[in-house]
Amino acid sequence: MNFRFYVRLASAALGLLQSSCLLGPKGELPAAAEPSAFKGAAESGSVERPMRPEWWTVFHDARLDALAERIEGENLQLRAALARVDQAYAALGVDAALRVPRLDGAAGATRNRASKGGLGGGFFGVDTTQYRAGLLLDWEVDLWGRVRRLVEARQAEATEAEALAEDVKLALQAELVRNYFALRFTDAEAEVLEGAVQTRLDNLELAQRRFQGGVAAELDVARAETELAATRAEAARLAGTRTRLENAIAVLVGQAPSEFHLPVRPLSGAPPQLRAGLPVEALSNRPDIAASQQRLVAANARIGVATAEFFPKLSLIGNGGYSSLKPDTFLLWSSRTYSIGPSVSIPMFQGGRLRMGLKRARAEQAEAVADYQQAVLVALREVEDALGDLGALRREIGAQEEAVRSAQRAVALSTKRYEEGLVSSIEVVDAVREQLTAERRAVQVRAQQHEATVRLIQALGGGVRATDVSR
Repeated sequence: MNFRFYVRLASAALGLLQSSCLLGPKGELPAAAEPSAFKGAAESGSVERPMRPEWWTVFHDARLDALAERIEGENLQLRAALARVDQAYAALGVDAALRVPRLDGAAGATRNRASKGGLGGGFFGVDTTQYRAGLLLDWEVDLWGRVRRLVEARQAEATEAEALAEDVKLALQAELVRNYFALRFTDAEAEVLEGAVQTRLDNLELAQRRFQGGVAAELDVARAETELAATRAEAARLAGTRTRLENAIAVLVGQAPSEFHLPVRPLSGAPPQLRAGLPVEALSNRPDIAASQQRLVAANARIGVATAEFFPKLSLIGNGGYSSLKPDTFLLWSSRTYSIGPSVSIPMFQGGRLRMGLKRARAEQAEAVADYQQAVLVALREVEDALGDLGALRREIGAQEEAVRSAQRAVALSTKRYEEGLVSSIEVVDAVREQLTAERRAVQVRAQQHEATVRLIQALGGGVRATDVSR
């Protein structure tokens, strides 16, 4: 056997590899819901939204910007997701190595004695030592595309892991922004309660003066004291809510809650208005949709892998090196040895293993199709929900602010009439209570507007920038 034989053998193997086919379905996406427009877009009163990765900056809050930037470097959930990306790419590297020949080194010395009843030849009854060292070659000629489909599946899984990591990052950013605004509006609600406590103190002082002057009953004083105590209790409850929100933010930025504190800073303005765009834009931006698509690509490729298992497997196997019975001649040129040639493995009987493997791969592909179509529907619903909420809240806040103004006038009128002895304390208590309810509800609607805006940004896949901000 000469050098030309190796050239012909390698050329034949490469020719087979180049002419090999790929088995399994193509990576085409199945049909999914794709409306031409969002039904809630017009009602939400939103405006244009060019793309921007740091989407939280649309709120123009420096403290929020600093917290959101810490997510990527310090959040432990995101670190775990990024570690899963590394795992997926490592698995890709393992399977990608199957595309090239495997070459191993081997060396050893074996002590032998030939059997009298065997083919011992001239070495019958003689102890011999066989010394050998060399290289072992093993290469699967990817005749049916099994290895290429396997690598394709691993590549899709690695890309899916990246998309899932992006989805985790977006979810964490959205959670942080929601908690941040919930805390700020809790501060605003606490500020309302603080004013209500002062109002109730004034009412208690008025009731006590009138009682001491003999123009009011002691019941008026008791009612004022009850309202004051109830308002202080509600303020204490809000303080507990603020602590929980602050602790949640601390964990999101990778810090111990006991070492984290946000100063009190009430918020009252409106959030920016954002245009939802077309449904196809939202679907193309969402990392969870991208992950579902890659999961389907991997499932299609694994059908090809399972199908290729039914066909013969062609391998190129060889070894070469030195072999001798004497250590002093072991490394001489005359002690060289080699063998090389093709090997074909044909599946004959597997007890149904291959058939069940293909059935499983097809079922996994059907699952991936359903998951992708469901992910599209959920994405569209989330955008519509956020748009619908923003439209309803936009209408509600106007009515609620009018309710606050009316309640404030009612308190002023009832207090004046009570001082003049024209009405009982019940009217004052009711008016003050209604004012507090209206003011708190106005703050809560603003908080819900911010929360719905964050939900809309997350539903659109993040990366949005407002071009119209109303405060």
